Amino acid sequence: MKFMENNQQTTKSYFKMLSIIHLFLVLGIVLVGLVVTFIITDFQHPDNDSGLAKLFVYLVPGVVIVGIVASNMISTFKLNALKDSSDLNLKLKGYSEILIIRYMLLEFPSLFALVVVFMTSNIIYLMYAGLLVILLVIKKPTRKSAVADMQLNQQEIAVLDDPESIIM
Repeated sequence: MKFMENNQQTTKSYFKMLSIIHLFLVLGIVLVGLVVTFIITDFQHPDNDSGLAKLFVYLVPGVVIVGIVASNMISTFKLNALKDSSDLNLKLKGYSEILIIRYMLLEFPSLFALVVVFMTSNIIYLMYAGLLVILLVIKKPTRKSAVADMQLNQQEIAVLDDPESIIM
């Protein structure tokens, strides 16, 4: 019986888990960016002339735009399907999955941009990774964003507002 009690998740622990996942994803991008920046000491001589470097001029912004659009579209589509559920437990499980998908669709283009910085020594691509880090920080999981995203009713909001309420 005690084992069952330990598996129960409170609202506080649910949002703490989401925040930790979010933090590690953001820190991962930032740390890779710092490593790439420290490894490349010759930013004065970027590779702008090779065929691959010319391709990256279009490919990196394209991948970033696709990542942002896909993140918004897929999360909106999945959130709309989730809103119809009447079970808060199912909504919260689905919401955590949606957030992870949303974050991964923003993280991949940022890591791609950092790889391109490493390959070309062109610091311009750091801006794309920085933009995506800013978007990730803006989309930090909070109770307020969960209520807005899932359009919860007053009873569900009351459960989320109590940090000690058992939700799973």
